[in-house]
Amino acid sequence: MENSWEEMIDDESVDKEELFFKLRDMYMALLKHLYNDPKDIPEFRLYFCLEKRTLSEGSRRGYPVMMLMHRTNKTETFTVRDVSEIENFENSYTWYQNNLFIVFDFRAEGISPLQFISNTFCNEFFRQLEAFGMKKLKIAHMYESLISTGVVQFFYGFYSLDINLIQTLSALTYEGHYIDCLLYFPKYDSQGERRTKKKGLDVAFSEQILFSNDNLRQIRKMVEMSDKHLALSISETGKIRGMTLSGPYPNECMVRIWGHLSWTITYEDGEKISYYNARYHLHAKNTEQWHISQSPEILPWDLDDGQREKLETIIRSATNQRHGTILIISDPETNEKESERLVEARSATGIGEIDLHENPELIGALTSIDGALLMDYNCVCQCIGAILDGDAVTKGSPARGARYNSTVNYIRRRAQLDETYIGIVVSEDGMIDAVTKDRVYRLNLRN
Repeated sequence: MENSWEEMIDDESVDKEELFFKLRDMYMALLKHLYNDPKDIPEFRLYFCLEKRTLSEGSRRGYPVMMLMHRTNKTETFTVRDVSEIENFENSYTWYQNNLFIVFDFRAEGISPLQFISNTFCNEFFRQLEAFGMKKLKIAHMYESLISTGVVQFFYGFYSLDINLIQTLSALTYEGHYIDCLLYFPKYDSQGERRTKKKGLDVAFSEQILFSNDNLRQIRKMVEMSDKHLALSISETGKIRGMTLSGPYPNECMVRIWGHLSWTITYEDGEKISYYNARYHLHAKNTEQWHISQSPEILPWDLDDGQREKLETIIRSATNQRHGTILIISDPETNEKESERLVEARSATGIGEIDLHENPELIGALTSIDGALLMDYNCVCQCIGAILDGDAVTKGSPARGARYNSTVNYIRRRAQLDETYIGIVVSEDGMIDAVTKDRVYRLNLRN
């Protein structure tokens, strides 16, 4: 039936192209809900099969296809004999229904939760289209539910990892404290290197412990032995077999639970997805990352290699603050004046001068309270717990939260007053951003 799209629309004033744009725009809104920064959304392309064709008809007559870019209204129409002829098809996700298909090309390689999320989105979109018609399509209130369903399906299918159990575990306390632990899960039916009691474990349990909802009390006690360095290793049969200080094997994903209903999963070549503030956050795959010690353009002062390396050491130490923190860096004179101003305004706590590079053991304590830590580029600190004040001078990013937005606004507001600062924002999910008056840099602190 060649007019199948029009029949689904149930509105003579709307053509199939408008339906495609509506689907694209709803999908874009879903991705904005998933990524912290809209700039991180992959440059996806959508390919719509324009007419119903069986496999035999398609091989004989071909499939008419319309390609739609994600940020423009430009379309392109062509014919393929087989859906696999579509560019980058091997790394794309394809949704089929009644001899029609849509191909989601994320311009990336490998499989990811995004493909499963796309499946749940398409299923709901066409369920509503068939049940209520185009005028009554409403999906915005379901974005988090659709995302959650896709994430659960991906990790259970590829790692036998029950996300609902991770969620439950992150909500439990032990003697009044929430979890801060590390877990490794092997990829399902993987042929890669495996851990055994004689290989890859620093502590091997003589009796393995079932990792399931039926055993929450014992699991909650066991994770008290873990931290962000010492991981519990889960076997292919879903049991805790021991503990390891080594990093994850190539066939394993890494789950870091770092607080109440807060966790991050690292999988497939360093891909990451986090859950916090009641939302999933998919980390950008291709975001450019910078090293302060190797990228002098980040710092507005003429510093030598030793000074930059010391600053990076301080920032690296601050990332150990599991709830995140802010460092505000300036020249010594500006740091002293600003510290005095904030303390006199009772917007910060003043302290005697401390060289943080010589006293790194204090960084955890000094960044544990709410507010920012002020320091100069020689690592001297005189002020902690600072509330970053100032009128709003820049457009915020609601997805990034108060810590990020207040830092961006503060840095740019002070720049209008001819004061030079950079801000280091350590997010709860492990992202580290360097904020300057002109742009934001994503920092990479891996050795």
